[in-house]
Amino acid sequence: MKKSKQTKFSSWATLKEIVKFLKYDNKRLFLGIVLAFFNALCYVVGSFLIGYIFQVYFATIITSQNLNDFDYNGFFMWLIIMGLTFIAYGFFKYFESYIFIKVSFGAATKMRQQATKKLIKMPISYYDKQKAGDLISTLINDVNNVSNTLFNTLNQFFSSVFNIVLSIIAMMLVASFITLITVPLAMFLFLISLLVIKKSQPYFIKLQNLFGELNGFVEENLANQKIMNIYDRHETVFEKFKEITKSIRNTSYKADVIARSSEPWFGITSGLVNLTVSILATLLFIWKVPVWGVYGFGVDQNGHATSGLIVTFISLNWNFMGPFQNILNINFTFQVGIASSNRVLKLLKLDTKKPHKEDIFIDEIKGLIEFKDVCFKYNTKSPKFQLFNATFNAKPGQKIAIVGPTGAGKTTIINLLTKFYDYNSGSIKIDGNELKNINTENLRKHMSVVLQDTFMFNDTIENNIRLADKNVTLEQIKIAATLSNAIHFIETLPDGFKTMVENNGQNLSQGQRQLIAITRAILTNKSILILDEATSNIDSTTEEIIQESMLKLMKNKTSFVIAHRLSTIKSADLILVINNGEIIEMGNHRNLLDINGFYANLYNSQFR
Repeated sequence: MKKSKQTKFSSWATLKEIVKFLKYDNKRLFLGIVLAFFNALCYVVGSFLIGYIFQVYFATIITSQNLNDFDYNGFFMWLIIMGLTFIAYGFFKYFESYIFIKVSFGAATKMRQQATKKLIKMPISYYDKQKAGDLISTLINDVNNVSNTLFNTLNQFFSSVFNIVLSIIAMMLVASFITLITVPLAMFLFLISLLVIKKSQPYFIKLQNLFGELNGFVEENLANQKIMNIYDRHETVFEKFKEITKSIRNTSYKADVIARSSEPWFGITSGLVNLTVSILATLLFIWKVPVWGVYGFGVDQNGHATSGLIVTFISLNWNFMGPFQNILNINFTFQVGIASSNRVLKLLKLDTKKPHKEDIFIDEIKGLIEFKDVCFKYNTKSPKFQLFNATFNAKPGQKIAIVGPTGAGKTTIINLLTKFYDYNSGSIKIDGNELKNINTENLRKHMSVVLQDTFMFNDTIENNIRLADKNVTLEQIKIAATLSNAIHFIETLPDGFKTMVENNGQNLSQGQRQLIAITRAILTNKSILILDEATSNIDSTTEEIIQESMLKLMKNKTSFVIAHRLSTIKSADLILVINNGEIIEMGNHRNLLDINGFYANLYNSQFR
């Protein structure tokens, strides 16, 4: 499968782009960081209190034979202070997590909204190259991954950094000699672990792309169950499914093994570091080595190391090493988040700028449409044109029919007129204004369109018709339904206009869905009417009834009708006969029959 050129981001560039979304909630972010600082401070203070209580009280219990003079009041007071310190730690940690949940979810919501806004503004040509399932996977799964990554990173990163910094300061105060040995060693081990984890990033990026491919594959096959059943494609589809899931399994395995390989290694080495710290602290105590510190917190009256120093320093060292493990753990999640972030950022970086300056706004369209030497091809690299040197004029109020074999270029004319695509050369003008310079949204407000495939929302029939104009009343809807002849089948339904449409109209026939689409067009009453095979799914009897209503509808409107049934376009003012992207014949029904050319052959083949 050929892959399109896509924007690439480095991990650092990706991180900078994602962090920008935190600015929308910077007050909460700042509060969360403050809470993380006090959370870390409480833990460090708690380590000092443990050492102090051990030195002043537990050491006294161990060494003293007479406990009558034991300071129970002081002992319980310090226990209460230590307990309150760790309660405060829990309090700060809880609210820190709560704040960062709000911040990360808010950032993810803003990210999803901006990505969706980008997609809404993208031209139809963009969607021709994309899989719907892959886009859905990006908007839902990838943004959720980014949200989880933001939360885990914010919740662990700041408190871990503060714990590391405060622990180093505290350890330097207690025993600078040991600190100068352990800190560089821990940093070295940590950096090696990060380098190992970074090797897994390409696999995480591949993994998220595979998930997108899987979503697209599943969405495509679930939406086409009828075709799968008719052609018995189940085994082939299942084999493809197994192939994709096998790739996901293998890629996930490689990513996880590499990313998590540093965890046991760092755990073992950090354990050795802690053992070294314990031995060094114990030796300082045994050898009565003079240390710089505060009396009661690991130092006696003579400035020698005490048993409290062992307890305090080991506690601080655990508090120092633990955050490194936390950062390694969130780095695993971070790699998943970076991979997902790359996919989301590709949407956010889409260029939604119009290729031409659209500065013309039209309040009223008369309906004069001019095509002059218009050329267009869907694939600019292909030598084949879907429309070549198309030239014709449609006067206000005229009915223009477009006929030709499948793939001739009929719908291409409509796609260009509605600005779904930009023509490559030539000129299209509406009321003398170049189409490329007319504002797209403004132009479409003057058009009513009925396509061959009618999309229906999971809503009532009334609201599906009201899609054309949300301000219309039920009475106006009924009038439009009467003109389109849809009123007859709607009134036979148990709930009438309040009947719920299910799963894109699966509880309605194709003809009924088409009648609703025609009702929408009647309701909008726009200057330009486009009917792309509008009566293709309606039986001949219903078609005849609709023709009279459609003629009334098209009165004083410039109408374009694409039809395979040539009986529906006999009354057209101008018939364009297209073959292989070129207009080969042009005229009304009688003139084209007199020519006895391509159109006459098509007509005679249907009515012979």
